[in-house]
Amino acid sequence: MSADDLETQKKFKASLAATFPFVSDPEARLITLYDVKTPVVTFAKRTTFVIGRDRRITSVTTGGDAVDPKQAVDAATMACGL
Repeated sequence: MSADDLETQKKFKASLAATFPFVSDPEARLITLYDVKTPVVTFAKRTTFVIGRDRRITSVTTGGDAVDPKQAVDAATMACGL
């Protein structure tokens, strides 16, 4: 999920050739619920959650490791059985 708008999120997903859904959260509702919102401003701390088909979190990557999407793409591919 990202606080980016839907169009930005679509472009990012396309750039990764990802086959799984991404979530755009410009109002930071989910970002707040997942407790990854930075104080004062409306953007998320760099955290990647991979959620499996059973809707359970299967992987969490934070900090610098979350900047490179490869780990999340690999985890999502495994979680979704792709």
